[in-house]
Amino acid sequence: MTDIETPGNAEKSTTVINDSLTKLLRKKEVAPTNPIADRSVLVFLHGWGCDSRMWDSFLPTLLEAIGDERDMVFIDLPGFGFNRDLSVIDSEELLLQLSRQLPSNTTLIGWSLGGMIATQLASRHPEKVGRLITIASNPCFVRDESPAGVGKRPWKHAMEPETYTDFCESFVRDSDATIKRFFALQTMGDSERRTVGDLLKNGQDFNAEEQQQAWHQSLGYLADIDNRTAMRTLPQPGLHIFGKGDALVPFGASRMVQRLAPSHWVETIAGAGHAPHLSHPRHVAAAINSFLEHQPSRLSQRKKRIANSFSSAAKQYDTLARLQKRVVDSLVEFSVGTDDSVGQTLLDLGCGTGYCMERMLQEFPAIAQPEGRIHALDIAEGMLEQAEQKFDDLGLGEQIQWHLGDMESLPFVDGTFDGCISSLTVQWSENLQQLFEEVYRALKPSGWFAFSTLGPETLFELKSAWQQVDEFAHVNQFMPLESIKEVAEQAGFTIVAYKSETPVLYYHDVIDLMRELKGIGAHTINEGRQQGLMGRSTFSRLQQAYSAWLDPDRGLPARYEVYYLYLRKA
Repeated sequence: MTDIETPGNAEKSTTVINDSLTKLLRKKEVAPTNPIADRSVLVFLHGWGCDSRMWDSFLPTLLEAIGDERDMVFIDLPGFGFNRDLSVIDSEELLLQLSRQLPSNTTLIGWSLGGMIATQLASRHPEKVGRLITIASNPCFVRDESPAGVGKRPWKHAMEPETYTDFCESFVRDSDATIKRFFALQTMGDSERRTVGDLLKNGQDFNAEEQQQAWHQSLGYLADIDNRTAMRTLPQPGLHIFGKGDALVPFGASRMVQRLAPSHWVETIAGAGHAPHLSHPRHVAAAINSFLEHQPSRLSQRKKRIANSFSSAAKQYDTLARLQKRVVDSLVEFSVGTDDSVGQTLLDLGCGTGYCMERMLQEFPAIAQPEGRIHALDIAEGMLEQAEQKFDDLGLGEQIQWHLGDMESLPFVDGTFDGCISSLTVQWSENLQQLFEEVYRALKPSGWFAFSTLGPETLFELKSAWQQVDEFAHVNQFMPLESIKEVAEQAGFTIVAYKSETPVLYYHDVIDLMRELKGIGAHTINEGRQQGLMGRSTFSRLQQAYSAWLDPDRGLPARYEVYYLYLRKA
């Protein structure tokens, strides 16, 4: 173990960072272990105005949540802590120096400015960074009304440019007073304001003569770093934690982050300000543990076909989805009749174009809160874009957080929701047991799960007609009610109520039926389906076989078997 030396060149700078990391590992009594194959190295980056000591109070709670089987590295940025004598030319050199220190299989955890830097590192070095966690970190720290570049939007949920400029100038005039002001801003809106203030003071040791230039330079990083494009293109899973009372990163930034990266986890903590890991360490540690233990799904070819099919159908979906709207109406009525208490935080699973959430808002207008308590998830990006545009037009876009994801691998912290509603989505699951377990995990104790799904008698007439034509699977196969109930109970749910219906729709001819099925994205996705286009003779035989069910007054029937279930978490 060597003492830190003042760097004389870039090569020496790398050594200094390595030495300081080793010292921090010893100081925090986190013993390095042999790397575990499926365990990443946690690398921590602090924010402006403090150093890596600010993680000290949080570390015991985090270790209690995740265990001590992970290597941990705590980095002091240039000009801070053990690296107070280290300097870099600009943010580009900073990122270059830090990238050289990243181990392989890194999970970056960054707070405030550290989160902005971590996002840049994750974007530039996906070969090293497997996961990204940010705490109270804004993609754009300074407000920007005029976006430029691919993937950028106007960024209004940030510090006003005049306020930022004034802060930088005041730091030059009176750095000690400005730091005190900054501490006060970080504690604002926090239910544990005094505790946060004390812990922040313990996490810094500022000497104006030695550090003012480096700290002033690092203030510039807050304006220089723009992560809007990076957030949209990050290949890694991400978790972004915000305090609802944060005076430096407005709460609206959390919703904008969800729009930029709809597959990422976003967790907001009530009663927390700019340092939620200090004021609410158990909540933050639990969120990090859920995220680290979660295995991100890789979409199978079957799921990719489903996603692409429904994305392609999104624009015309609402005009063709007769059955789907009818079933949503029945599901909402069924759910309300079972339990008139829906809670405050809800998930629409497989939201499509958002009709189910429209109906829920009509029945329960009180859930339309500006705090983002309503979440909507779909596997099809086209459906999400259509739903988001619709709710923006209705003036409700700010009340809903949109998520792109797989229902068998939900991007949510354990115990997030009071209830979950899902209409005609469950039947597309590849692993129903895993789906129920994921919903169970994401629900709070006593949370409810109401859903509709299709049974094996769905499209009985079309299925029978095809069986007279060839041996291919032209109609999707669905599980019977008793099997669904059994799987739900195995996942831990109590079945509160259930029912079934057999609605029948009528069509002028087979072409109308198949055009509607294609128009809503309900293609055949089971194994054994026929590849390629249907020949004229084959279609003629199908029409002839289907005509056996013709009703002279109403046309060709298409019967659906629909199940409705209301489950409760123990």
